[in-house]
Amino acid sequence: MNYTGDELLWIAICDDERKSVREIREILLEGELEPGDFKISMFSSGKELLNASVSRYNLLILDIMFPRENGREIAREYRKKNKDGLLVFCTGKTNPIPDDFNILPYRYTRKDKIRQLRSGLLEAVEEMYRRTSKKHLRLTQGKSTVLVEADKILYLEIAKSGSTVYYFDRTDTVCQLKVKEKPKELYPKLVVYGFEFSHNSYLVNCHYLKRWNSHELELIDGTHLSISRAREKTFREVCVRYIS
Repeated sequence: MNYTGDELLWIAICDDERKSVREIREILLEGELEPGDFKISMFSSGKELLNASVSRYNLLILDIMFPRENGREIAREYRKKNKDGLLVFCTGKTNPIPDDFNILPYRYTRKDKIRQLRSGLLEAVEEMYRRTSKKHLRLTQGKSTVLVEADKILYLEIAKSGSTVYYFDRTDTVCQLKVKEKPKELYPKLVVYGFEFSHNSYLVNCHYLKRWNSHELELIDGTHLSISRAREKTFREVCVRYIS
């Protein structure tokens, strides 16, 4: 794990049972690397949660059962406002249903199974750190190794001897970098940061999408790329999480 500790992380717990909130908070703090790495906010209802600045939260621990609210509806509203935050369903009585996974939960844990609860929450904290760490991609240019921030990459294009990386430099100018690694090799490292293939030739950072249709996309810098028929369904499912 290479979290640098230079930013405050935010966690929200939304549960109407005080005992559960205390237990969840204690478990979360076990996973804190350094004191003060993250701030935990506690909400007793979905209304309180959704009235807060939910886009700031890196991780949400959410109950499903509330006296006068539907936890799944709360999750859907949360996801509209925060497309990238980790979501963990934490409940004592209900089981997952297929529609739950359209909200992209990271984990589904049971309050009444403390070992599973602890394991799931600590895994979520670790994943939160991993996703918010400095996202540098180590690439090979000739005989040299270069580091490029994943967040700065618009897309990668396959080339005969590797790939071409198109990225923003410090002045927000789009630059090119020829590297040895092919997009297919880099995909496992980049998929967690919102990258997806629109075509076998293009691995796209969906955060930079401006618009798309069934056969073509446009990035915020005006670049147009093809979307293949074979990739269209998966690409569409992924990019709707990121385009504003």
